[in-house]
Amino acid sequence: MLPARSRSRVAVAVAVALLAIALTSAFGATARAFEDFTPTEALGMGGASRAWAVGDEGPLLNPSGMSLSKAYTIDGTYGYASRLSEQFLHAAIVDSTSPFNLAGGLYYTYHSSNPSGGPSGHGHEGGLALSFPFGPYVSIGATLKYFKLEDADVVNGHDGGLTFDVGATIRPSEIVSLGLVGTNLRDLATSQATQALGYGVALIPLTNMLVVADGLTRFSPDNQTGRKGTSLMGGAGYTFLGKLAVRAGGGYDASTGNGYLTFGLSGVSEIGAFDGGLRQDLTRSMLASGAEVRETVLQVSLRLFIPASETQEPSLDMQETRAPANNP
Repeated sequence: MLPARSRSRVAVAVAVALLAIALTSAFGATARAFEDFTPTEALGMGGASRAWAVGDEGPLLNPSGMSLSKAYTIDGTYGYASRLSEQFLHAAIVDSTSPFNLAGGLYYTYHSSNPSGGPSGHGHEGGLALSFPFGPYVSIGATLKYFKLEDADVVNGHDGGLTFDVGATIRPSEIVSLGLVGTNLRDLATSQATQALGYGVALIPLTNMLVVADGLTRFSPDNQTGRKGTSLMGGAGYTFLGKLAVRAGGGYDASTGNGYLTFGLSGVSEIGAFDGGLRQDLTRSMLASGAEVRETVLQVSLRLFIPASETQEPSLDMQETRAPANNP
């Protein structure tokens, strides 16, 4: 028989999986492009966080970031993007409390699009991420993921498949972190799984402040605009009294040619957090159809923190597991 702690983890994982399936059925035919999906906390900081990709940000932005803090979190996200009338549903579990220092994450994302006057599409993405630190300065990680695309999301017969990300995080000092990640290294020939090289820097000047800047060089042309190139993004976050986090940022999106601003808020408690993020384009881009668009992205997330005392015996050097102060 499994120990009580293991049974608890299995029960939580099953519950999240069932919730994701239920939400997918409920929202059915209406969610957003995988290439644009950014965790809500990172969205508030311009979409940047590849050098400080803790929690749910790890499997999606840089898997090696899961080793930056000791935490066990469960995350659920809903979002809307106006460019193609897209919505998305996302659920993830990330656990870095293992006594063997091996961090792991499991996630699932469902999306569909329903553009005005155009065909609709939908698809699924699932992934498993692992990360391991080599001393206090370097960690490496990888995400194995699978895409299944249907209807209008299938471009030139490319309907998804198996691909992977590989990333590294380097911390030369306590206040500086550097990140590098290659995404979708097995080319699936679709911007739903954009091949790209991501890189970033994070500064932690105060325990409750985070400043991030990223670049993302895209090698796959966008399915809608045909554009590729390097996106630039950055932002900052500050947590007040460990209860309210405020974020702001902006950047340039190479896939649309648009500049944008972002804003985010989080309410944090001992058991979880509620996050909101907004991106608003400042300029307009042209789709392949000739239509000009200015995108608005809105996301909300609910995070649950599992205390370290319920996942393993506490250790003297364990970092705060509920809401790390330097992750606003």
